[in-house]
Amino acid sequence: MDDLFFLEAFLLFIAPGPTNALLMAGAAKRRKAIPPLVAQACGYGIAAACWFSLRPLLPSGAIQVLKLVAALWLVILGLRLIGSGRIDASEDGDSRSVLVTTALNPKAFIYCLAIVPVDARPYELGFFWIVLLVITAATGSTWLLLGRQLNGGKEMADRVAGAALIAFALLLLRPLLAMAAT
Repeated sequence: MDDLFFLEAFLLFIAPGPTNALLMAGAAKRRKAIPPLVAQACGYGIAAACWFSLRPLLPSGAIQVLKLVAALWLVILGLRLIGSGRIDASEDGDSRSVLVTTALNPKAFIYCLAIVPVDARPYELGFFWIVLLVITAATGSTWLLLGRQLNGGKEMADRVAGAALIAFALLLLRPLLAMAAT
């Protein structure tokens, strides 16, 4: 496992996105934190199970191409967050919305196909699935706390998160750049 694995995963899931926006909006509206966190875990668990199942069916070079596409997308999102306004959080922050949004969230795709080592054996994928759930619980909790505490300064939070997305994209490209250099 790469030394930066946990940092890459943390940066990916702490960055703003649709799930985190719903968690933050829901926290601003009510005090119940457990139902949306459980919905987030279920959504990421479902998505990861699907992506881990599809991994063996992908051609060998497909994951490298997907890493490049994912990194470019993260740079675009990061630049948009840095240069634009606030997170567009939906008024509907209920658990069902969190579950569906999370299951469709491309972060699970990026984690399963770009961060988890390509040579991970099928029995090791269970470990990476558990790591996904633990990291998303920690980062989701952070967004819930942010939603409760953040009365102003949302634009600054977007800029910091945008910079984190770009940093993650660069970390994601690091192995590809090393391969290109050889």
